[in-house]
Amino acid sequence: MGRIWSSVAIWSSEFVVIRAGHVIVCKMDTVVGNQRVIRLTTVSERVQAPVESTPFHKYVLGDGTLWTEFYRSDAGYLLRFPDLADFEVSADGTEVIAHPAQGTDSATVEHLYLNQIAPLALSRQGRPAFHASVVTLCGGAVAFLGKAGMGKSTLAASFAFAGAAFLTDDSLVIEERNGGCFALSSHPSLRLWQDSVDALIGSEVVDSTQVSYSSKARLLAGQTLTHSKDPVSVHAAFVLGEEEPEDIAIERLSGNERHMSWVMNSFLLDIEDRELLAEHFDWTHRISGKVPTFSLDYARKYSVLPQVRQAVIDHVRSLTN
Repeated sequence: MGRIWSSVAIWSSEFVVIRAGHVIVCKMDTVVGNQRVIRLTTVSERVQAPVESTPFHKYVLGDGTLWTEFYRSDAGYLLRFPDLADFEVSADGTEVIAHPAQGTDSATVEHLYLNQIAPLALSRQGRPAFHASVVTLCGGAVAFLGKAGMGKSTLAASFAFAGAAFLTDDSLVIEERNGGCFALSSHPSLRLWQDSVDALIGSEVVDSTQVSYSSKARLLAGQTLTHSKDPVSVHAAFVLGEEEPEDIAIERLSGNERHMSWVMNSFLLDIEDRELLAEHFDWTHRISGKVPTFSLDYARKYSVLPQVRQAVIDHVRSLTN
């Protein structure tokens, strides 16, 4: 039995491997503090058989690739990543069973669980989780929200390699307490495309791993890449836009626009559950009201990143002074 830090909060995980004939079961408890919030059970690989029901939702990547199919089941939900794995999620989001497809390695299963399944399962528990990368600046946490491809990880990595600590990459869990919002730490790694690695790291040596389905490198925290394990109060959030103006543009969002920027970047497993959807709108409204939120537009050029970092730092300092 080994212990590691992992998942989308300050969670320790216990791995237990049980061999029964040719069946291998790996159990991992995901906990916040001393409370277990999700138990992941990974069983032996299997062929992905056709599902009789129709998916109630599909997530398709920007290039048209089908990434995830969402099905309802008697026990809750089945989430299928074609040719990679099936995940059964209980209705209350506290139990997950992973069924790797043939040829899928354990690193891929863990990655899918940490970055995709766990935040979705948390949404069934009423815990706010968002598509955001987070770094520590000016004594607090700063979140970069945005859809896939907007450069959240690259911007966070740029800050991290410039001396800031990062908390999470594309999976932000927020805990509300003492009238504020706290960002919880996640797996100590950042995922970057190779061109971002080359531009940000150069000849520096950084520990990294890869998963089978993506050419992105998974950079692990270490001496040159600092990761924060402690919850940090969120001082500001920046929503990365699609515009690429000549000058860096930062504008405060307010009212419905601010609220919807959090809603649209939320993890939500069942978009048809009206009761949970109402709760989801309530807590995103609370969070958007507590965290100053801004749009951030800039040219997507690596040479511009130092100026973007300074503009964000100056803006955050103006809020905290």
